Amino acid sequence: MLKRFLTLIVTVLMLIGFTTANAATPKYSADKAILAYAELYTFGTSEHMEATGLPKDFAYEKITKPMKNHIMVPFKNYPLNKENFEKVQSAYAEKIRSLIKISTRLKKDDKENPVVEITANHFDQEAIDAYKNQNADFVTMDVMRHMNTPAELASDGQFQKMALMSLLGIVSELTVRGPATFDVTCKMIEDDNGDFYWMPQDISALSEFVDPLFIIRETDPLLIDALIAQIFSGAGVPEENSGENPSAENNSAVENNSNAESTAEK
Repeated sequence: MLKRFLTLIVTVLMLIGFTTANAATPKYSADKAILAYAELYTFGTSEHMEATGLPKDFAYEKITKPMKNHIMVPFKNYPLNKENFEKVQSAYAEKIRSLIKISTRLKKDDKENPVVEITANHFDQEAIDAYKNQNADFVTMDVMRHMNTPAELASDGQFQKMALMSLLGIVSELTVRGPATFDVTCKMIEDDNGDFYWMPQDISALSEFVDPLFIIRETDPLLIDALIAQIFSGAGVPEENSGENPSAENNSAVENNSNAESTAEK
């Protein structure tokens, strides 16, 4: 799902008229721009949004709002009713904010392609697995998932109680490892007003580094390079989820679609 956000950001840049520029002076430094992109990919928002040139209202509708639901993808196998979904969603988002630390510095100054070093810590997958293995409720819930539909589980009091406590338990036990670093080569873009900004030259390469920040999130089989090429060729813009809160039925549909995509990719 994360890679869909990367595609969205490229889409936004195209929609507001950004073009590649050969020689100019961007309004903001490259390290600030890359920090903004990394924060958008991680938190769905950034205090440095102005460094990207993205309109705040457009970014909110296309990135921030959908991100609130997409961060819940790791928990999609455990259907929650609306109240419990919002409780886990809120706790998880707050935990991400408190644990994940991102910083950038200009590593190579260049008029056309500066290089920015990004540093970030990652969630510890081993700690997450250990918690799940020690919690017998996950075994019980897995059995119940194979005997009931997502809609039935969403209205099952016993399942909801176990799911809420277990998922909040995972969130509370989240720890980080790292930090790790990655070099991001930048390119310059120009908007319709003649203002210049820096953005990642290879947005999919940045995604490969940012993705471990949500290491418990399943990898999306979306071929981002092909989609970006499609966008820049003018062949069309991929449609995106509206960002509405998913119901148990929608969670099931997402899971089935993800399985189908994985099978097709193989």
